[in-house]
Order: sequence, then structure tokens, then C-alpha cells
Amino acid sequence: MPFIRCLSRAAAALLLLAPLPAFAWGSLGHRIIGEVAAKNFPKRVPAFLRSAEAVRRIGEIAREPDRSRSAGQPHDWDLDPGHFIDLSDDGTVLGGPRLDALPASRRDYDTALRAVGSNEYAAGFLPYSIMDGWQQLVKDFTLWRADVAGTKFARSRAERQWYENDRKLREMLTLRDLGYWAHFVGDASPPLHITLHYDGWGNGPNPLGFSTEGGLHAWFETRFVNDHIKESDVTPLLRPYRDCGCALPRQVQDYLLASGALVDRTFQFQKDGAYEKATPEAKAFVAGRIAEGAAQLRDMVADAWRASDKASIGYRDKMTIADIEAGKFDAALLIHEMRD
Repeated sequence: MPFIRCLSRAAAALLLLAPLPAFAWGSLGHRIIGEVAAKNFPKRVPAFLRSAEAVRRIGEIAREPDRSRSAGQPHDWDLDPGHFIDLSDDGTVLGGPRLDALPASRRDYDTALRAVGSNEYAAGFLPYSIMDGWQQLVKDFTLWRADVAGTKFARSRAERQWYENDRKLREMLTLRDLGYWAHFVGDASPPLHITLHYDGWGNGPNPLGFSTEGGLHAWFETRFVNDHIKESDVTPLLRPYRDCGCALPRQVQDYLLASGALVDRTFQFQKDGAYEKATPEAKAFVAGRIAEGAAQLRDMVADAWRASDKASIGYRDKMTIADIEAGKFDAALLIHEMRD
């Protein structure tokens, strides 16, 4: 989907000249990613996220970041760049940091881009959308596990009722957080979200003679999917769970780099007329990118649950999940820490 480029690369005064948005993968692609991933969550992920109703809701909520567009300012200009990152042909983000060596925070990322005359709003900050959402999910899992343990070890009816009420609220919030974040994980699977050539090759060197006209983005991610791709095309392409064995930034960067490596292939299918003809190769390519989005989402949810094993709760009195689930805590103190 072509995007609102939220700040002009030339100057903020050119903001109103930015192109109008379309939507990544469209509603159908994002729904398939959310539902296929949720249907394949491992059993260690809580059951409230694996029910048929949860699967449906995750698929629906995965569309929400696009549906909330055009809400006004500052909403749109602040949030729209979270859907993409503009990787230049030299492997840098618009001449700034490399995708395989991103700064630890959006603040430092923006500082590095401003040093080369750009900024995070012009370049996009999709990797940070993914990392931020993953960390929120780990926190959601941590609080849910504390509520479950609190219900088990509560010493009074009032304590038990508090934990039950908080668990129900946490399940609602976790479902929403996961579904909303699923959109950005899905946004990283189409190659056109990881390139300066996001909707036609544009200006500059074009050794393979790809089209410089716009329109490919919407065709690839929405029209083609709506016309030719079904969930039954995607599910057989879902790879097994893969343990990165690495830190979150490396996992996200590897995912985006793999998508970005397919930019030329995406344009070559257009040049060959494969999208118009809906060739088997083009269908397999597009379905495969949707499947990879679902696989990444499934893997990262499983990893977030595992990461919550080592999490802790509390501002003044840190309590680990291991101790909480073993009953080595004061139920009233934990309520105080979680509530305040």
C-alpha cells in the first residue's frame, strides 16, 4: 500500500503535498495473517488466545491500524510512519543507519537520521513498531500470569475477586494489544514496505528497467490478494516454528532484511506481467509473503510467552514470575504493586 509520507523529505512545509495512502496487504491479507498465526499458536500460549473466537478477533483487530487512518492530526502524521521503513539501495535508511545496525531507541534513530538531513517520520520506523508491540505483549503475559497465580494463592475472598476481575480485564487488553501489533508484524512481510521504491521504482539508478510509475503497491498487496489469494493458499506455505536464538532487535532486523531482499523480485513479476496474468508463480510468491508474516507473528508470540518466564512485577518490591507462580509472595502486596 502506498503510504502517507508523514513529513516531506525536503522540508516540513511540504507536508500537505504528500501522496494519499492505501493499505498494506489490505483487510484480507492482514486478516489472514492474524488468523493463520493464531490458529497455529503453540499450546503453551494461554487458551484465551487460541479459541475460535480469539482467532476471529485477532484477525479483525489486525486490520485496525489501517482502519484508524485519516483520524486527523497529530494522529496520522505521528502514527502512519510506523507502517514502513525506507531502505535505500546501499543498505542504509535514507543514508543514515543501516537496517542491520539500528539504534536501540526511536529517539536515537531519529537523531541519526536528522544528522543526514532526514528524520524518523520521513524514513518510517516499522522496526520500532514491532519491537515496542512485542515488549508490550511480554508485559501483558506477565500481568496475566500474576493474576492467575494470585487467584490460586489468594488468602481471602476479596483478594481472589480482585485477581479474577483483573485477569478478565487483562485478557481483553492482551487480545487487543496482540491483534493491533499483529498488523505491524504483517506490514514487514511485503517487500514494498522495506524499500525506498515503495510504489514504483522512482528516480535514480534503475539497471533492470523496472516501472517508475506508481500503482504497484496497491496492486500487489490489495487488488491481487483480494482477487487471487485465499487462506487455503497460505496455510500450506506456513513454515515450522523457528527459534531465532537471538535478541529481539536482531530477530526483527533479520526479518525485515529478508523481506527487503525480495524487492527486485517483486518488481520483476510486474515487469513480466505476472500479476496481471495471475501466474502460479506470482500467486505462490504473494501467498508466501503472507505466510511468512503469519509465521513471524506466531513465532514472536511464542517467544513473548517464553520471555515472560523471566519477567518481574513491582516498583518498590520486585517479584519474579517464578516466585509468584510458586506462591512465594504476599497476595495483598502484589495487588498493591499491580494496582498502583
